[in-house]
Parts: sequence; structure tokens; C-alpha cells
Amino acid sequence: MTTMPSPVTGRPEAGPPAAGDRGLRGITARLRAQSSVLRGDRLTSEDAPFWFVTPALGWSVVLQLVWVFDDEVSIEALTAMNAALARGRLNRMLVVPDVVGARPRWVDAPDAPGLAADSRPVSDAEIDEWATAEMSSVPLDAEGGRCWRLRSVPIAGGGTVVSLCTLHVVTDGRGMLAAAAEAAAASEVPLNPVSGPATAATGVTPLPPVSWRRRRVGDLVDAGSQAVAVVTGLARAALEQRKAGGPEPDPRPVRAPIAERSPAAEFTWATATVPAADFDRVAAEHDGTANTLFIAVVSGLLRSSGHAPLPNPIKVGVPVDRRESEEDTRSNPIAGVSVYLTEEPVAGGDLGGIRATCKAAFVRLSEGRRAPHIHLRPLAWFLPPAVIVKIVSAGNGIPDAVISNLGDVPPAATVLGGRSARKVAFRGMAQGVDASAGQRFGDGVQSWLVRTRDQVTFTVLGCDETSFSSDARVADLLDRELTAWGLPHEIW
Repeated sequence: MTTMPSPVTGRPEAGPPAAGDRGLRGITARLRAQSSVLRGDRLTSEDAPFWFVTPALGWSVVLQLVWVFDDEVSIEALTAMNAALARGRLNRMLVVPDVVGARPRWVDAPDAPGLAADSRPVSDAEIDEWATAEMSSVPLDAEGGRCWRLRSVPIAGGGTVVSLCTLHVVTDGRGMLAAAAEAAAASEVPLNPVSGPATAATGVTPLPPVSWRRRRVGDLVDAGSQAVAVVTGLARAALEQRKAGGPEPDPRPVRAPIAERSPAAEFTWATATVPAADFDRVAAEHDGTANTLFIAVVSGLLRSSGHAPLPNPIKVGVPVDRRESEEDTRSNPIAGVSVYLTEEPVAGGDLGGIRATCKAAFVRLSEGRRAPHIHLRPLAWFLPPAVIVKIVSAGNGIPDAVISNLGDVPPAATVLGGRSARKVAFRGMAQGVDASAGQRFGDGVQSWLVRTRDQVTFTVLGCDETSFSSDARVADLLDRELTAWGLPHEIW
């Protein structure tokens, strides 16, 4: 593997102002930067779960976007894309304050990773293995300013595979797709060795220096705001608890701890691509939507694998994008709803029950009706990470399936260097899970779906070694489930 240095680096926070930045414009820039420190581009309570697992457990939650091209994507195009990523929303560094209660804040990374280009081709059968190995081992570190990496490999019969990996703490799936689209657009622009792609702004002004005292004040202000959020959250949690009349009972039978069911702490995988027109047709024929069909297919694996045999209910977690607009660049503006499936899903059966159950959950979310513990999230900034892990790990409330429908891939993200991707997939995992510890990432399965103009592609991650013992096992179960729904498909 060859790593090519990135021609673009992060913007420094220090250094004398340029001649053009002296005077009113320079003063304005300094005030803006210092105000930014006081407000801070800081982690939110939604980001917290993806950050505290690192100091507490040594995990890194990694997301991956994979493109498969029938044609060669030039190194020049990939280098231009890498340079655009270096200027974008992913190229940041997390600074952890020493003030209790203050949230970690983002700053520009001091430099950027270079393009990693493999020279040894892979066969079509090795594409998924290559991509999985990259996601499992890519060395990312938010506090070290390494939040992403772009890597490519040629295909033996012709073509290129491209992988973009990021840390979940820096972005969620939708944010990653948007960042990829922005960078892919730059892949068709010739790279200027001095200034980067021709479309890039060449006169980026270094951020003015901010004193330690100002940063300290910013941390103290933030800690105070989070203390207020804790008090407010406690009051709201108590109110929600009174409204609910007590915690919602979990109707599922108690299982053996996940560490006993997955002693090796290993994941298994399968990815399937279905023609989008067929996916929509089958969903409509069974009184459902593309989203409810996705939930039914993935949940069906829990039945057929023996993880949740009938009549045991299945708990499904569904992340919901809470972005207010396309300009909303928060890292993880997501909320989750949980639904219990009883007799569903039955392959080829009616999807109306799943559709109604999910709709009711989405309505509750839109009305602001959340589980009481959600309002306690600001406490995370005042508790040691190890304590948070113990609280989160207590009980049996983890969903059997977490099912993330990312929706449409922006068209710009499907073309690199003028070449259109034949397939695009999205997935995630946790690196660094210790087999000797009691914590695991997930319980039954997790799955991510993306949609291009002609295809629907989703990846299934098996978390329970008892039910999903190998990649071949997951692929076979997925193949059978899709066949039972009458869906033509390709297993990667």
C-alpha cells in the first residue's frame, strides 16, 4: 500500500496575520474566532455515546462507505478527492478539556491523511474481504486529528474499489454521504500541486491565535451551561416518568449475556444489492414502504437464525435523522425510536402491522415524547466514562436489531473522476472490542441501507456468534430471506 501525502493541511490556530488581514478585517476575524471558542464547536449529547466508548472501553466506532467501479478511477482523481476531504467537515481534531462538565470541542486538524492506494489487485470475490479488513484496522483517532481515511485498490479484471472510513463521533451516515458528495465533485478537477483542486479557495486565512485564558473561559462557560442542562434534564425526566407511570416493560424473555453468546467478540457480515424498482414494488404489494420492507427483511433474520424465535417479541431500534435543513452540519443529529414486533415479520406477508407500529413511534418522537433517560444525557459530561458504561450496560434493553435507512446517496457521490459506481454500500462496526470484557457492540444484528438511482443495497452485521457464526451463515440467511420475499438480489 502506498500512502500519498495530502497537499492540503488544516488551518493553524496561530501565526501572525497576513498583511491583508490587518485592520478591521483582522479584528473581525479575531473576534469571530474568540467568540467561537466561547460557544465552541463542541460535542453534543447525541455525540456522547460515540465518544465515551473510546476512553472507557478502548473502542472506535467506525463507519465505511464503499464504491465498486467497473472502470479504473485514476490516482489523480482520487488524490483530488482526498484533498477535498482534507478541507471538509471530516478533517477535525477533538480537544478534551480538563474542566469537569465542559464538553470536548472540535478544532481544525493540524494536517490531513494522504490517499492510501493499494497496488496488488483484488478479485471480485475478495472485494468484501478487502473492505472489511480496511474498516476493521484503519487507524483513526479523534484526539490525534485522524478522523478519516480514503483508500483504493484495483480489481483484477478491471475496475477500482474505493473505501472511505470515518469515526462516528465526527459524523453520522447522512453527514458522511454529504461529505463524500462534496469531495467526489472535486475528483473531476485537475489538482494544482501548490493550491489543491482548481475550485478550492486559495486564500484561506489562518485562524488568529486564541489565548489559553480565553479557551479556559470558554470551557468554564460550557461547563456551566451543561450544569443547567442537567438540572433541566432531571426535571423533564421526572415529568416524563410521571406521565408514563413507570418504565416501559420489556416483553422479551431474558437471554444469556451477550458476552456469553459472543465469547470471541467477532462480527460477521453480508451485503446484498436489490434492484430499486423491485424493492419498491414488493413493498407496495404488501401494504408497506421501502423502510418497512427493510425492517421486515432484517428482522426476519432474527427469526430464521434462532436469535428470536416465535413467539418471542423482537425489539427494533430505528435511528431518525433530526437535521433541520441541508445546511445543518451537526455531527450526529439523530434520535432513536424503538418498536416491538410480535408475530411479524413473515416473509411475503402483510407489512401493514410494521408500518403502523413504526408510524406510531415516529409520531411520539415528533411530539417530543421521549424515554425519561434521554433527558439525563447531559450528566455524561460530569461522570467518569467507566461509570457511564456501567449504567448503559445494565439491564436487558439493547435492541435485537438496529436498522438504519440512510436513504438516497447524493448523485454526486456516485461518480468519482468521471466514472460511475456500479455498486455503493454503507456499514459500520466497533474496533477494539475486548473479548475478555463483558461489553459488546450490538446484540443481534445491525444493518445500514443506502439507495442509488437503480439499486438498494444494505449490509447486515451479525453481533451474536451463536446465531450468526460466520459470514457464510449470514449470507445464506439473507439470501433465503430475500428469496422468500420474491426479491431478485446479488450477495456481495
